Formats: sequence, C-alpha cells, structure tokens
Amino acid sequence: MKKLDPKYVPILEEKYGRYWWPVEYPEETAKDPFKNLIITVLSQNTSEINCVRAYKGLAAKFTIEPEVLASANINAIKNAIRSGGLYNVKSKRIKELSKAVLQKFKGDISTILALPKEEARKKLMELPGIGKKTADVLLANRYSYTEIMVVDTHMDRIAKRIGIAKPNAKYEEIQNALKQFLPWQSGERIGGLFWLLAKYTCKAQNPKCVECPINCICDYESRAKRK
Repeated sequence: MKKLDPKYVPILEEKYGRYWWPVEYPEETAKDPFKNLIITVLSQNTSEINCVRAYKGLAAKFTIEPEVLASANINAIKNAIRSGGLYNVKSKRIKELSKAVLQKFKGDISTILALPKEEARKKLMELPGIGKKTADVLLANRYSYTEIMVVDTHMDRIAKRIGIAKPNAKYEEIQNALKQFLPWQSGERIGGLFWLLAKYTCKAQNPKCVECPINCICDYESRAKRK
C-alpha cells in the first residue's frame, strides 16, 4: 500500500497553501448540526462564496430551524438562496430535509451524531437526498477529517489516478485508501492540501502531470510516460 511521505507536506503547503479557503463560514454552522446540514446542501455545485452568500440570505429571511423551514413558503426560500444557484432544487431539498428532521428525529439531529459513527451515518442517510458524502461532512465536523475522510469527485479521481484505489473502487474503499495514504501525523491540513492538489493540478481534463509535486509515485503519470 502506497503512503505519502511526510516530506511532501511542506512542498504541498508551498504550492497550494495560497489557495486555502478564503471564505469564512458562519460560526454557527460549525456548532449547530442542523445549520451545518443546511449549508452543506447550499454548498452543492457552487463556490464557497456563493454558498455562504445563499446561507446568509436564508438566515436573513428565516430562523434556521427545522420547524421554521418545514413550514416556510417554497418561493420565499428560493428567493432567499437564489445567489447560490440551483435554488429550485435546493429550496425543495431544504423543505424536505426540515420536515424529515422533525418527523424522524423530533427536530434534533445532534442526538444522532452522538451515536457510534456507523450507526449515525445510517441514520443520517435516512434523510431525503443525504448520501454517504453529505453524511460524512456532518460526521467529520464532529470526529475530524482524520477519522472521517470525505470523498468527493476530486478525491475519487486522484485516488484512482495515483493508484491507491482501483478504477471501480466504491466510496468506502476510496475513503479507507486515502486515510491510509495521507500522513495524518502532519496534521489535518494535509487533507485539504491534497484536495487542492486534485482540484488545481490533477484536473479531470488535461491534468498538469508535469507540475504535480508527487508525480513520481503516480500510476497515471507512469502510464503517460510509457505511451
């Protein structure tokens, strides 16, 4: 099993540290699981800036609580989150989630997050539109990314290209491979730096292999050289 040598951490820091998330998420989203759930929905398929803007728009119009959003007018939600994009889909999901949190968890998902990880994950995935990735975003906020490695399209792609996960690997396989590959003794920041490497260098189209600081251990780069 490949492991990333800790010596690469300062190299990744120097190259990608400048891309670190410039947007500050509202503090309450880290403390309140329901607010974290809502901002996670708003973050889908948009930039961090637009996500935060949409959340603030929603918070200016409504109290971010399941009781309030479950009964809110759908058009009012759409208008409040319009700046985040996909507001038709997201407004519907926010209402559905709010209703489900009330019905299934009596309006409080903090009790679910207090359960053992796998049990909590299953419970969260009972909510409409919540898959493994979104459930893990919520769990990572409680357990840390060292224990809960969130796998999005960037992490999926780079894990398969480097060769630590098979081309047909499923979510949990990729997650476990990344957890073993990254040198967590260097701190949790390595997870973010690796994600930035995937986003800015290991792109889906035309990856910049020549510029990649870890191309010497990459299966994709090795295959490209043999062609």
